[in-house]
Amino acid sequence: MRELPRQLSAAFRSLSRQPAVMVPAVLTLALGIGADTALFAYLASTLWETVDAPHPERIVSVHSGTGQDRWMIFSYPELRDLRERQSVVTDLFGTSRFGASVSDGQRTSFAWGGLVTGNYFSFFNTRPVVGRLLQPADDRPGAPPVMVLSHRFWVGTLGGDPGVVGRELRINGTGVTVVGVAAAGFQGMNYASAFYVPALLTDRLATPRIDNRGARWLGVFGRLAPGVSLEKAQAGLDVLGRALDAAVPLPGGEARRMTVRSFGSVDPELQDDELLDRTRMLMGMASAFLLLGCASIANLLLARAISKQREWGIRASLGASRAWLLSGVLAESLVLCLLGGLLGLGVAGGLARRIESFVTTSPIGVGDWSAGTKLVRFDARTAAFAALITVLCAFLGALGPVFRVLRGDLLGPLKSDASALGFGGGLAPRKVLVVVQIGLSVLLLLTGGLLVRTLSQAQRVDPGFDPDGLLLVTVNIPRSVMAGEGGAGIYRRVLEEARQTPGVASASLANNLPVSGWSRLVQAASLDRQDEQIDVAFNTVSPDYFKTVGIPILAGRALDDRDREESPRAVVVSRRMAQRLWGGGPAVGRSLRIVDPAAPEIGERPFEVVGVARDIRSTLLEEPGPMVYFSSGERKLPRMTLLVRSAASLASLASIATVAPALRRSLQQAHPDLAVVELVDCREHLARGLAEQRMHAEIAGLFALLGLGVAVLGLFGLLSYSVSLRGRELGIRMAVGAHPRDVQRLVLRQGMALVAWGVAGGLAGAFAVSRAMAGMLYGVEATDPLTFVAVPVVLALISLIACYLPARRAARLDPTVALKGT
Repeated sequence: MRELPRQLSAAFRSLSRQPAVMVPAVLTLALGIGADTALFAYLASTLWETVDAPHPERIVSVHSGTGQDRWMIFSYPELRDLRERQSVVTDLFGTSRFGASVSDGQRTSFAWGGLVTGNYFSFFNTRPVVGRLLQPADDRPGAPPVMVLSHRFWVGTLGGDPGVVGRELRINGTGVTVVGVAAAGFQGMNYASAFYVPALLTDRLATPRIDNRGARWLGVFGRLAPGVSLEKAQAGLDVLGRALDAAVPLPGGEARRMTVRSFGSVDPELQDDELLDRTRMLMGMASAFLLLGCASIANLLLARAISKQREWGIRASLGASRAWLLSGVLAESLVLCLLGGLLGLGVAGGLARRIESFVTTSPIGVGDWSAGTKLVRFDARTAAFAALITVLCAFLGALGPVFRVLRGDLLGPLKSDASALGFGGGLAPRKVLVVVQIGLSVLLLLTGGLLVRTLSQAQRVDPGFDPDGLLLVTVNIPRSVMAGEGGAGIYRRVLEEARQTPGVASASLANNLPVSGWSRLVQAASLDRQDEQIDVAFNTVSPDYFKTVGIPILAGRALDDRDREESPRAVVVSRRMAQRLWGGGPAVGRSLRIVDPAAPEIGERPFEVVGVARDIRSTLLEEPGPMVYFSSGERKLPRMTLLVRSAASLASLASIATVAPALRRSLQQAHPDLAVVELVDCREHLARGLAEQRMHAEIAGLFALLGLGVAVLGLFGLLSYSVSLRGRELGIRMAVGAHPRDVQRLVLRQGMALVAWGVAGGLAGAFAVSRAMAGMLYGVEATDPLTFVAVPVVLALISLIACYLPARRAARLDPTVALKGT
């Protein structure tokens, strides 16, 4: 161990004399180690939740469900029961999120707030930056409405005003006093919020539900009581569940099933999560690239080992032990991998931020949902993983030279000509490593190619409407304002302001965005066949919706100003819904019965079908399903999206720059508490829907291209080194009559033979892996012929160039010079 620092220093000095060889190897390792570390950190952060709070090993989440669904959240009365009637879990608190219009008297913005019980901040033992945090007294009936701001919201929206304490902000139309600012980076449980208010304020700020036992809206967490195990806590909750079943039975007589789960354990809902399976696949690609990097290091160290054989022989003849020589080899491998690991931390940080940007990409219409939440955390577990794979890389990289030191004849090179090693036995291990590199490169290119092709195919999907020149402006109007002034009047002003904005050709309102995947399902049945109900998605739209969005009406008419609340109830159905209910028969004029458990009044009277519209997709990667469109006169909703079609003379990309600023100013005139949640071009909306596919294609494509470069450089380096070692042999061949073209073909043939073996192995591996990644593909077969033909052809052409350069050098050797130089 005392020799290790000196050996490492000597190894670094020796390697630094060859920067052209050392730098690519270190960068390759840095990319592989960094990518594996970032993807591991994401997996670990998702599977094993972490929280910054005292005694994290005792923190648990509590769920209130039934036999069919164990993982439900709580209503407020149930949380009260939990606090009062059991003692196995202490420090219980509840939390939920809601979207809100926030006004400071000068402007109104949209933000996601946290509804939390009074002991929320004390649970985390955090301190405020300014003022104080929420206390249990703030979450009691009759307490004045107060709030705590997040540090991000305080700085970003209010400019970090130190006098913010005592200031009143309007949250969804209700005045709430700021009492403090939370610490920077605080995110509590799960996602952070822009501000925090007592849970009892839900009736005034969000949805009336505080005394409703059937309204489940609170996630509940706590700590195991001292001396209580997880099993004992579960037994105590089972007893409480039975007692509550006797006192306040659930509707339908179902038995409660309360469940307690350690917060650090794997979330059971994520066990079969497809997103995690796909992330594991990406991690597998990163590991393949890392193996490719290890092969590159091994190749480099083997080359150095071959070049040092005479030096080793001299040292061995002077008394150097194999252990001493072995430590030098290990030191060189460790230096390369430590440098790669250190640089890899920077790569991991950058890739983690990129992964977060994809994972936290919010669907259009919800605003800044993540509120600055940091999802990928680098903790001790991630650091240990990075250290482990760094040491493993050092071990794998040194295997070849280690075997050469342990099993080789150290004095042999002193008795023979080094050039006799040639392309044969002396370089055989390097040939194997190059074949491995090419095989891994083929595997990465094929999997990356399939994912890039998937993204390309998904981007070509016809959504069913015209997205060019279409702006999406989601607005939020507080429920209290809607109830007090009448939402229809406010939304009429919104439409009037939008239609009068310069550059706007038409405008409409909708509850759900097209191709958003957010539509709830209702049950629909033809009035003459009510026993045949089908599940359909629905949307609530205003007149001109179909014209603005660009959805053709195939039969009948669109919804218009005739379809008001006091008029006969009218709906437009999609073509697929018409086919499901009435086959090939006419749909216009038919009557529908709609059942929506969330709005029982909808089913009181039938609807008349006045039109049939073209099918549009729920998401870009799903086939269109049945859809029904209600008139906005039927429902008054606090959050809707304004769809604006820009003038024909404006290109899609110019729409934002030209129309958006004026549109924002116009909408501010509709109501002081109206907040623009988001204003984006529809093309951006569609792109966000493919965030996962873009992440896959981007990461896999990067690995594929870098892997190709590493493999081709390895091939080029091997052949170049081989030609330099074989100078005497090649000189003799040409001296006895071999034509330079024969020498060139010899080197080319030997190099391309390695490529052929590598391609064969890579194709075999890719056939197995591609079937496992079938769930990540869209519009592309797992064994897509185009990809499986194009990749080997491209690789062969690039490899041919890499082989040609050393082959040309070999053909240009002067036999006399080659013979004299050896």
